[in-house]
Amino acid sequence: MALIDYFVILLFFLVLLYIGRLAAKRVLNNKDYLLAGKRVGKIPLALSMAATDLGGAGVVGAMALSYSRGIAGGWWNFCAVPAWIILGLTIPKLFIKQQTSTVPELLEKRYDLRTRILAAILHLIGTTFAITAQTMVAAMIITSITGIPMTYSVLAATVVFVVYTTAGGLIAVIWTDIFAYFVLIFGVVIALGFSISKVGSISTIVNSVPKSFWSVGNIGWMEPAAWIVMNLFFYSTSQPYIQRLIAAKDANTAKFAYVYTGINYIISALFIALLGICSYIIIPGLKNAEMAVTSIINYALPVGVRGVMLASILAATMTTSSSYLNACASIFTIDIYKRIINPRANDIKCLKAAKLSTLGISLIALMASYFAKGIIEMIVFANIIYTACIFFPLLVGLKSKKVNSKAEFYSIIIGGMLAVISKLWIYKVVEGVIGVIHPIFVGSIVSLLVLIFVSLITKNTDKNKRGEL
Repeated sequence: MALIDYFVILLFFLVLLYIGRLAAKRVLNNKDYLLAGKRVGKIPLALSMAATDLGGAGVVGAMALSYSRGIAGGWWNFCAVPAWIILGLTIPKLFIKQQTSTVPELLEKRYDLRTRILAAILHLIGTTFAITAQTMVAAMIITSITGIPMTYSVLAATVVFVVYTTAGGLIAVIWTDIFAYFVLIFGVVIALGFSISKVGSISTIVNSVPKSFWSVGNIGWMEPAAWIVMNLFFYSTSQPYIQRLIAAKDANTAKFAYVYTGINYIISALFIALLGICSYIIIPGLKNAEMAVTSIINYALPVGVRGVMLASILAATMTTSSSYLNACASIFTIDIYKRIINPRANDIKCLKAAKLSTLGISLIALMASYFAKGIIEMIVFANIIYTACIFFPLLVGLKSKKVNSKAEFYSIIIGGMLAVISKLWIYKVVEGVIGVIHPIFVGSIVSLLVLIFVSLITKNTDKNKRGEL
C-alpha cells in the first residue's frame, strides 16, 4: 500500500466521524438515539438497510465461497433476495401497528415477561456474535494488506464505528450507512473492472476455471435452502432490521426499503461472485479462501484504488457492526434496563444506559474477535442462536388464538438448544440423513412442533393476549 492509499483510508474514517458528530447534535432524547425519531424517509432507510445487510460477510465471505466453488458461491447473497421481497410485501404494516420498539417487547405483549427476557438475552448473544464476525473481517483485511499485527487491526476496525454509534445512535448509523453504501458499491464495481482487465476478458475468465465453477449447483442444495430460510427468519425477527422498520415514517417507507434491499442483492451478488472467480485466476491455490479479496487488492488494483477497495471493505463491515451494535443497545435499554433494572428511569437515564451498553457490548465483541474463526460459520451460528427458535413463536403467536405463553417459552428453549446441538455435533459430522439436515431446519421445525404440542396439552391462561394483536 502506498501513501495515497493510507490517505484514502484516513479520509474515509474522518468522514464517518464527521457524519457521526453531526448526527449526535440531532439526538435530543432516547427515541432519537434508538429509533431516529421514527421519521426516516424512503431513500435513507433503503440505502441504510442495503448497506447494513451486505456487510463484510456479504463481500469477503461470498468472495471466499466463489473462490472455492465458483458462481455457486453467489448463493450466499442471492438467497437474501426472496426473503427481502416477500417480507417487504407482507410484514411492515403487521409490525408498525403493534406500537412496540423491539421484538422482545412485542413477545411480552403477546405472551409474558419471561418470554421477553429470554428473547432479549438470546438476541444479545446472537447479535454480539455477528458483530464479532464483522470485526474479524475488517481486521483480517487490514492485517493482510498493511502488515499491521492482528491485535492492532482489531482495535482499528472497532474504534471508529463504536465512536460514531455511541455518539449519534441510529441517526448516526443511518447517515454513515448511506455514505458507506456508495463507497462500498463504488469499490466493488471499480475492483471488478480492474480484475477483468487483469485477467484479460470475460471469455478468458470463462475458460480459465473448472467447468464446475459455472454450475449453480456446485455448492449442493442444502446450504442454499437453509440460507433462504435463515434469511426469511432473520429479517423478520432480528432487531437491526425490525428497528429500521419501526423507525420508518410509515409502512410504505419500510416496504420500499425491504424491496430495494432485495433488488440491490441481485446485482451485487453477481459482481461479488465474479470478483471471487477472478481472484481464483489471479492467485490460485490460496490455503485460506477468505484471503481472496486481498489477492484482488494486491495484484489487480493500482495504487490509490487499493485504498478505495480497502475502504469499501471497511464500509461493509462498519455499517453492519454499527447497526447491530445500536440494535443491541435498544434491546438492553428497552427490554432489560427499563423493564427490569430501573422501570422508573427517565429519558436521560435511558439515554445514558443506551450509550453505556453500546460501549459494553462493543468491548465484549472486541474480546471475542481475538478467539473466533470462520466468517460465514460465525454468521450462521449467530443466526441459529436466535432466529431458528423465535420465528414460529412470534409469527404464529401474532395470528393464532390457540398458542400460549408456556408453549412459546418451551418452543424457544428446546428449538434453540437442538439447533445449537445440531450445529456443533450433528450437521456434517454424523453420517446418514440426520447429518445432512441443516441446523436452521432442525431448530425451527422442532420449535414449531413444541409450540403446537404444548399448546394442545396445556390450558391457555394468557388474558387479553390471544390472536392477532
